[in-house]
Amino acid sequence: MFRKQPKIDVKPNETDHLLMRIGSVLLLLHFILVGVFYIDLPESIPTHFNLKGKADGFGDKSSVWALPIISTILYFGLSKMTTKIKTWQYNYPTKVTEQNAPYLYALSIQMLARINIGSVLIFFIISLHTILIAKGMKVLDLGYLLPVLFIGMTLYPFFVIYKMFNIPKS
Repeated sequence: MFRKQPKIDVKPNETDHLLMRIGSVLLLLHFILVGVFYIDLPESIPTHFNLKGKADGFGDKSSVWALPIISTILYFGLSKMTTKIKTWQYNYPTKVTEQNAPYLYALSIQMLARINIGSVLIFFIISLHTILIAKGMKVLDLGYLLPVLFIGMTLYPFFVIYKMFNIPKS
């Protein structure tokens, strides 16, 4: 079940804290964005986009609130995991020793902070795109941007796992 790992207390560094603060500001901006445009939105807005970034599903304008709410739940859940749960309680793909524990623990915190801000950014971009399309504004083609962001967010943990496997074990 749980491996016996060294209990070394590693906290988020300044960059991790900065990313969390940026994420909080982006969440606030997300709610402001939706709040400012909500009144002027048509009753039916896009709720789903195909791989080319074109709307292929529509719903009530109140559905525009779903993304900031989901983003907030995910953000605070990952933030709590990043700051409150002890890093030695995480699972690691490699043996954790007294020597490599500080590096592994810091790397896991770094990964969670980056995934957290990445998810907030993706939800913000989708909301912005939805609002602009609903208002009939000509927008950039997000057909390639969002898949690139999703792929990057998916591959990043594998990159971190690769880094974890390539550090000395003793």
